[in-house]
Amino acid sequence: MATFKINNLNSTMNEFLENFMKKRKSRQVLIAEYEEWLNSIERMSSEKFQHFITTNKFGYRQNFQHSINLELNNRISIESLEIDKVHTGKFLLCQVINRCVKMNPLFTLIEDPEGNVERIALYNWVEQSAIPVKDRKKVLSINEASKFLPIGTKLAIKNPYYQLIPSFDVIISPDGSSLYTHFDPVIRSDNPNEVIVIDHDNKLLNNIKWFNNLKMKEKKINVIAADDKKILSADDFRQSGNKYFVSNDFAAAVDEYSSGIKLEPHNVTLLANRAEAYLRLNRFGKTLNDVEIALKHEPGHLKAAFRKGKALCGLKRYQEAIIILKDLVSRLLVSNDDSTASIKQSSEILLKHAKMWDSESRYGNYDYTKIVDEFCEKIKINQDSGDWICGTGPRLDHADFLSDDIEIRPIKKRGRGWVAKRDIPEGTLLMVSKAFEVVYGNEASLSYVSMDFASKTINTVTHSELAKRIAQKLLVDPDLCQEVYKLYADPEVENLGEDLLCSVDVRRIEKIIKYNYFELVEHWDIWHTEENKRLTKDLGAGLWILPSYINHSCADINVDRLVIGDMMFIRTCRPILSGKELVLNYCSPVNPYEVRSYALRLLGIKSCSCRLCNLDRSESEKVKLRRANILETYEKSLEPRMQLSFFSANYSPPIKELIKLIDELKELRGKHPDLEFHSFELKSDLAEAYVRTGNVRQSILVLKEIYNFEKTAQLSQFTTDAAYKIASRYVKLNQMKEAKEWWDVALKEFARSIRGKFNEGETKWRKEALYLAKKLSPKMFSDAKNIGLL
Repeated sequence: MATFKINNLNSTMNEFLENFMKKRKSRQVLIAEYEEWLNSIERMSSEKFQHFITTNKFGYRQNFQHSINLELNNRISIESLEIDKVHTGKFLLCQVINRCVKMNPLFTLIEDPEGNVERIALYNWVEQSAIPVKDRKKVLSINEASKFLPIGTKLAIKNPYYQLIPSFDVIISPDGSSLYTHFDPVIRSDNPNEVIVIDHDNKLLNNIKWFNNLKMKEKKINVIAADDKKILSADDFRQSGNKYFVSNDFAAAVDEYSSGIKLEPHNVTLLANRAEAYLRLNRFGKTLNDVEIALKHEPGHLKAAFRKGKALCGLKRYQEAIIILKDLVSRLLVSNDDSTASIKQSSEILLKHAKMWDSESRYGNYDYTKIVDEFCEKIKINQDSGDWICGTGPRLDHADFLSDDIEIRPIKKRGRGWVAKRDIPEGTLLMVSKAFEVVYGNEASLSYVSMDFASKTINTVTHSELAKRIAQKLLVDPDLCQEVYKLYADPEVENLGEDLLCSVDVRRIEKIIKYNYFELVEHWDIWHTEENKRLTKDLGAGLWILPSYINHSCADINVDRLVIGDMMFIRTCRPILSGKELVLNYCSPVNPYEVRSYALRLLGIKSCSCRLCNLDRSESEKVKLRRANILETYEKSLEPRMQLSFFSANYSPPIKELIKLIDELKELRGKHPDLEFHSFELKSDLAEAYVRTGNVRQSILVLKEIYNFEKTAQLSQFTTDAAYKIASRYVKLNQMKEAKEWWDVALKEFARSIRGKFNEGETKWRKEALYLAKKLSPKMFSDAKNIGLL
């Protein structure tokens, strides 16, 4: 019976192919059929449609030729596509002409310049992770799905695959596969890396004459009202734009306002409205253009002046913004018009922020207590929905800063890097960078993992989400592409021609993320509170542009990084001489050489030449084997015994064995005790073991050795914990003077990692340090209070 079905299916497909080759469906028929299919879906209930929504767990076809130049001689038309063939080395230029449907792939209808029409299925293009957390279990409506690829979007599909699938009616039939007797051809792309969104101003489109001028057609549809054939006025477009605006469809609002502005180029209301829509899209340059025209024709337009101030702030031109806002506030202060109360209040708040941003960006003056307050407020999560209570999450409202002491230079065998222009003291703030884009663990789908078969790697859910968000951000503002595309992507990724510098290339974006991302790490125990438990499994990842140019060194780093919310602070952790390169570590030096090397290779670093790696490579096989045996003994024998001793009085900690292994590891390092990272974990266990046996004084000695090593090795993430443990051990001995001295050390270490060193003789340091500790490490603060350190 099964054989009959297969033979019957093959016969049906062959018959369809013969008919298809004789005569393709006309443009009109394809459009009509697609419209009817959309109507059928809209008539279905969400429950019936739910079973068509699946998630691709495995993604990309492996036979694609990635390096395709988007030149016209490589373009293929829909009419030239052959069934069941991947057109390797070719690209299909097309535009979206209808709404989208999200099932397994994203379906839509496209048209090439010749006017040929076909259905397209984009797999892996929009996954559940691109949908807000609260909506992930819902079915995306056609209108919601269409926001990902709006009508008029120009696409270049590399290596298009033309295949037969069950007809669109069969796809939504409840009988499913039993009806596989009708087929439709569809253009298929499995890999978002092969889909490039082309900006409308791209030079590639200059010499392309489209059969169907979509913009002209849209304008015609807008100008002629379907019911009364009335010619629409600029005010009609204003009202239509306002409707889109209040529904948060700001891109559509821009289009409507733009249509009105074409009719009345100096219509101040339309220009001011479009400026606000551009602001919501973070298109600050476009906003500024509109408000300047509006103010030229109506200098007293208050909203236009306010939006100019916001646009200048968005463009980081804070001093200009302050001038505009001061003038605006002055005018509003003498106004008796009650209707201006709201804009007056908003202008005063924005002016205050502009002054703060100006001070931050020019001098690096940051109020760290306010930053921490803002972070702690915005990190709160709604436990029912998993969403942020504050809509933006812990994305902070502060300015970037870049010290004049550093600059990017070519670095031999390392590409580009930051270099000191002059001698820089320890503790100097060099850079504060707001993430270009960041994704937190609770913002990504927990079930989706994308795979890159070419590199044989699996992207985490946050990496996949990060790529999508960056792509969507570049779609909205193509001018940002060049800022991102300057980052290292991979030698295999072809250089972009001038005409493609503003095109959204998902493959390039994924490569840039792979080599330049920063993971979010747990600096403080606030991440472990009950309210934030959803964040601890995968805190997230982000792309910070300027810090990405800081190169790696496992040991001897000279700068530290700290992320608060979406702000990355880069500060010197030792003096840096003029001409020296800034370096930080991408992976912990505490890890063995093999672990570090593997992690670095994933980041495109074939070999690290730091002191630690050179020493590891220079050691004899005998030394390496002995160290491996020592660590294996610890992991398989001593570490389990230590764990048992924590929970049972019948098991005594293996102190003598730990001391023996630590001494042997030190001996193997010989003349390089500052690079002996292998015994770090063993020493921590030894300090705990002494406490278990009542030898607190010896525990303190070990902890002091650990603390001194951490300071020398620049392991700043551990110093606070070591100092606090020393303080708590002195409490056990009832030596409160020494305990409070080390508690002060712990507080200073904690605060230093956030706001830098306190000035000599500063008297109010403790109050600030205590406040920061209470906010960010409530458990440590509470424990310290309970044992009498406060």
